[in-house]
Amino acid sequence: MELNVIRAERTLSLLTNTYLANTDTVKTSMGLVLDTVLSQNLFSYMGAAGATTAETTKRYESAVHKWIARISSLLVGKSSESRMAGILLVKHTTLQSPPIFVENASKWTTSLLNMFGKTDVAAVHVAALQLLLVFMDIVREVPELYREIASAQVPRMNQAVLALADKNSELVDTALELLMYSASWFPTLFRPSIDKTETLCLRMLNGSMARASGTTCKRAANCLASLPLVGGKVTVEERWFQYVLQTIGTIETCIDHVMCAEASVANAEARQIMPGMPAFADDFIVSIPQAADRITSMAELLVALLSRPVNVDVPIPVDGLVAVASKLALVPVRVANSKSNRAEFALVPLLAPQLQRAAIRIMAVLAIALGDYMQPFLSAVARAMTAVNARHLVSATTQVALYSLMQLYVERYGYGFVICLPKELIASAISDLNVQSKRQVSATAGSALSASLSSKKRGGRSRATEVADSEGASNMLQIQYTDVVYSALKTVLALLKHTPTVLNSSLRAQIDGQVLTLLMLEMVGGLSSPAASCSSDARYQVALCQCLEASIMSPDPWQKAVVPHAVSIFSAGLDSPSVAVRNACSEALAAIEPIIHARLPAQLRAPETEKDVEQEYVVPKAIFGSQASLSAGLDGSAFTEQSEPKHLSAEELHEQEVEEDEREVEANTKRFKNFSVQPVSTRSMSREKLQSQQPSATVAKPATSFSPAPAVPATAPAPSGTSMFASNKPAVSSTMPAVTPSTDKQQESNDEEEDDDIPDIVMDGSDSEDE
Repeated sequence: MELNVIRAERTLSLLTNTYLANTDTVKTSMGLVLDTVLSQNLFSYMGAAGATTAETTKRYESAVHKWIARISSLLVGKSSESRMAGILLVKHTTLQSPPIFVENASKWTTSLLNMFGKTDVAAVHVAALQLLLVFMDIVREVPELYREIASAQVPRMNQAVLALADKNSELVDTALELLMYSASWFPTLFRPSIDKTETLCLRMLNGSMARASGTTCKRAANCLASLPLVGGKVTVEERWFQYVLQTIGTIETCIDHVMCAEASVANAEARQIMPGMPAFADDFIVSIPQAADRITSMAELLVALLSRPVNVDVPIPVDGLVAVASKLALVPVRVANSKSNRAEFALVPLLAPQLQRAAIRIMAVLAIALGDYMQPFLSAVARAMTAVNARHLVSATTQVALYSLMQLYVERYGYGFVICLPKELIASAISDLNVQSKRQVSATAGSALSASLSSKKRGGRSRATEVADSEGASNMLQIQYTDVVYSALKTVLALLKHTPTVLNSSLRAQIDGQVLTLLMLEMVGGLSSPAASCSSDARYQVALCQCLEASIMSPDPWQKAVVPHAVSIFSAGLDSPSVAVRNACSEALAAIEPIIHARLPAQLRAPETEKDVEQEYVVPKAIFGSQASLSAGLDGSAFTEQSEPKHLSAEELHEQEVEEDEREVEANTKRFKNFSVQPVSTRSMSREKLQSQQPSATVAKPATSFSPAPAVPATAPAPSGTSMFASNKPAVSSTMPAVTPSTDKQQESNDEEEDDDIPDIVMDGSDSEDE
């Protein structure tokens, strides 16, 4: 920090004593001085006294004071060059160190206001106005400066700026910008200047500046739209609503003049127009273009009124705004369908794009400003778009604006707007995706063709080669991307993303075919673009990739398989020299990855811990081990902390299972102590005879039981090779019949040859055990 402050002090001293000392050489050295100030940030160490020594701080502050004294003297210099240098140096010093401006705000502001009273070049006055704007932006945020400078200097500044704008038309743009911010930041101090400012704005909006300077017209509209914030005798709501009604009335008056129609007496009395508007000229050759220019200016005013914040709730005449936009869109169609031979109507086709763009701007700002309040008027907006889309009237610029408007409304309102939109308008946007292409025969191809025709006697082989070369040269196609194609791509993209089902199968096939063709030919280089090496083509490729991705993510049931082609295209796009194209292809591949390699969706729960896994393995035994545990499991008490099972290892679990199985076998053997099954040879007896010799059993009423013991076997012999204890784990049975034991004695042994017969089953507690 110490070294940086020392370096800044030395640099400031060098600049002040060497390059700014002589007023005559300031002009030649201004570039070096400004570059040094901007690059080295020399004034950022003000107020950093604690980080440096007292001597270093003192020397640095001394260098800064000398710098301030020098640029203040340049600000009030005699020559225009010195004043311009002083303005630039004061501006960058203020931007780097606001504390320096706080200390010198009063002096610098007074110097700038005094400069407006002198005759000077326009560039100096423009720079001074811009510096005043920077000053006012800082003053409004500092309460001390607001009381000391704003209260005393802002009214004077407004009057000086208005006078300067009246004297020099080159300063009108900067003056209107400064007045707009002054009315927004200091509304109470701006009230004495509201009438003069309104007059200045309306003079710029009467149609005279619509073609000469569109920027001036927009700034005048923004300045006039900020005047309702001033308040005064008329509230903000009343002044804003009055401006809107006057703007609508002025547009309707201009439409009547273009259509050569006279308004009715009732409409003329109810209609309000902007004050101070000059009358139309007597010659229609002058008056009709003047009316069109005034419509454009009033449309800009409507855009400014609806888009600039007013901080209060205001009534908006939505029906009147939609009606005036629809009238503007229908003017060229009404004139084209008119059977009148008036000479005035011959000028309307020349002005049709201007009128249609004004209608489009009004409808666009309505969607942005009103949001869902425009839903009852979507059908009227769709009809107005259809009128603008008349092919014999529309221009390329109007088509771009129309597709942008369609994109805006589709993204805002979705199906609610698209169901009102005619299918012809959607088909028109899709048809504009076709890139214009033409065959070109180069000079080389032409010479080769003439040479081939003149050398027919040289042999069929050489002649065929020459003809093939000439045909290959003449079949070269050329891609011509235009703004209409780009706007149509963005519109189709919005339809695919927000309302894909409104596109039938034929339209989807047309979109996919055109997009795939352009992307694949661009990938393989089959077409030669007139601007193939220009980076401006990247936005078209990005839009094409986005359309293909949207088509894949919203598939049609009868859509052809485009995923393999899309994967090839996006993979090739990763090697594109354009960063935007690479990013679009990367995002598309990431989006279609789940389609190519399907997987289960992500689980919306935390991963299972080892404790949970062990509990899932042990708890079923705790639940179904006994009647009490089953009841506890049904009640949910088996999962409580008190009944939580002990966690065992795999070996301990295996040993526990073996012990349980042994206990179950022992319990079963004790239970069936008095039962025995006699072996019967089946070699000489049929199955039916064997079944007839089985002892009868008396079956009692089944009793319901949840005992885990297996059911008592029936007296019938079991199948060959099986045993009633073949399984270690008993089955649960709800009914267990009681069987009367037989009285026959058990045989001691069987022959080894009868292994295929039913085996003998000896139960514990038989007669042989007593012996």
